Amino acid sequence: MKTFKYKGYDANLTPRFGTLEAEDMPTAYAALLFQGINVVSLKQQRLGLTQWIFGLITRWRIGGRWTSVFFRELGVMLGSMTLHRALEMLADSSSGNAAEKILRDMAKSVGGGKTLPQALRRHEIIFSDDVIQTIEIADRSGRTQEVAKELSRRLERNYLAQNKVRGALYYPVFVLLAALVAAIVMFNVTLPVFDAFYKNHGAQLPKLTAILFSGGKFLAEHWILILGIFFAAIILIVTIYREVDEVKFFVDKQKLNVRILREITLRNLFGRLSFLIENGITMDEALRLSMLSDENLYLKEMLRGAKISITKGVTLDKILRQVIKKISPLYVGLLSTGEATGEVVEMLRQCETIADAEIDEILRDLPTKAELYGTILAGLIVAALVFSIMLPILNMSTLNF
Repeated sequence: MKTFKYKGYDANLTPRFGTLEAEDMPTAYAALLFQGINVVSLKQQRLGLTQWIFGLITRWRIGGRWTSVFFRELGVMLGSMTLHRALEMLADSSSGNAAEKILRDMAKSVGGGKTLPQALRRHEIIFSDDVIQTIEIADRSGRTQEVAKELSRRLERNYLAQNKVRGALYYPVFVLLAALVAAIVMFNVTLPVFDAFYKNHGAQLPKLTAILFSGGKFLAEHWILILGIFFAAIILIVTIYREVDEVKFFVDKQKLNVRILREITLRNLFGRLSFLIENGITMDEALRLSMLSDENLYLKEMLRGAKISITKGVTLDKILRQVIKKISPLYVGLLSTGEATGEVVEMLRQCETIADAEIDEILRDLPTKAELYGTILAGLIVAALVFSIMLPILNMSTLNF
């Protein structure tokens, strides 16, 4: 169950506000209308920072690939046994693993009469809204086994993309750390020698050397304070991003200007829409469901407007061209053809395949680019360190011995 915050007024125009629990936003909205409350605003209450951090730790403990493996195994097991028995067997095979508690709880929920989507919602920290929504639709259509296997493939693709991005960053991070170690050694061993030597001769260090030496000395004397400010700043930035909708809206909009993030978002959107429409859901309803499950606030709000535009006869390709300014004309052409010929699902799948190929191409080039930029940045740092050492040596001839 999710918690929603609402504001509105009743039949007597008395302001009403508070929170309520519901499965999703439409259910919450309907419940408020049933209570006679005209809703002015309704939004899901986000997890607190502590819960969010706990969720990150939990996902790290069970592993990024776990959800993909879970749905793959579940899809295979549902062909020969009940859902409850499949969950129990998965829990038994995970004995001693961080995922065992989650699987035991899900098996208990299903054994008590809950559906699989309801059992998944008890662990929304692990399973995203998109995943739960997909299983809900599959459960209603009796295609849970088939959809679980397809969902596993989709989650595996996302995991591999994230893993390759992280892998590409290892080299530049390692190079920068090596440069940082060299800087620490220089600040604490080499530069103090030059500083003492110059002072003994009544002279000052060259400006670049003096700046680096002063900065290194400050870091050495106040490193605890600096670390505290650094982590406090991270917590503040994360909190502002999660709690201030205007900030999240702006940042999420900028994400779509980054090619790989844009292609991943589009691939997931195309896959989600093709699945929903294939299962008999209309385009406007598919956009509404995509809006509810998408984590990108900018895209969520744009899809809200897109749903209204679809009901007025605006085509999907025109909507996406307005929402995502840098969308490839290839996607627009395919969607336009699909709507003209009635083959929307097939064209959405083609768009998903093309987006997959685009992501693979970006990921192939990413390590090379990361190494290049990391090496350039490390080179600049090392060059500054070398000059800061060479300048005092070159200036020694001007000192009075």
